Amino acid sequence: MNAHQQIDNDFLLRFPDGLQDAQWQALAKKHRSVDSVIQLCQQGLTAERLQQAIASQRYADITETCRQIIGRSTTVSTFEKMAFRNYLGFRDVHAAFVAALYRLLHQFGPDSFADFVEVLQLCRNDGNANPAKWPVVTCFLAYSRPDEHVCIKPTTIKKVAARLEVDIAYRPLPNFDTYQRVQAMVQDFRQHSRLAQQQNNIIAQAIMYCTV
Repeated sequence: MNAHQQIDNDFLLRFPDGLQDAQWQALAKKHRSVDSVIQLCQQGLTAERLQQAIASQRYADITETCRQIIGRSTTVSTFEKMAFRNYLGFRDVHAAFVAALYRLLHQFGPDSFADFVEVLQLCRNDGNANPAKWPVVTCFLAYSRPDEHVCIKPTTIKKVAARLEVDIAYRPLPNFDTYQRVQAMVQDFRQHSRLAQQQNNIIAQAIMYCTV
């Protein structure tokens, strides 16, 4: 039994009926906000809406959508949610934030990833307004395109990587190299897991997280 099969096996020991198991379904209900967060991202952060906000220099609708996304996300801690709200309280960061978010979501790559992290650090001198954390950065990616992207919770993802013996080159500050390694690890699990094969990355990660 390989490492991917062992995760499946451990999941089934806890949830014998797999993703249809009553206990798993009950657990899923506690995270029912996931669907609303996906909807907010996919409808509220389209390229067109972000471009319109940038062109008109009217950012309120976008920043409010982002506040709701982070506020409803179960992968973002209470402290991180507060830091993000405090960050958005500085109106002079809104233009840079929306422009960087547009590039992150619609021109994804190492430069746009690094730029978004840098923009989230604009208020880092205020200890209560520094949201440049893995769950915040990756939340927007994962819920915008859950079949492609991943959301990273550092403590848990490090445990998963250790179990799968994958070097994710983890660093506390979000960076493109670690992100790509985690993304590849999750996609590899989806390919080899009987449970996760037909699921998106959010469900695949939930399966992995339940076994560490």
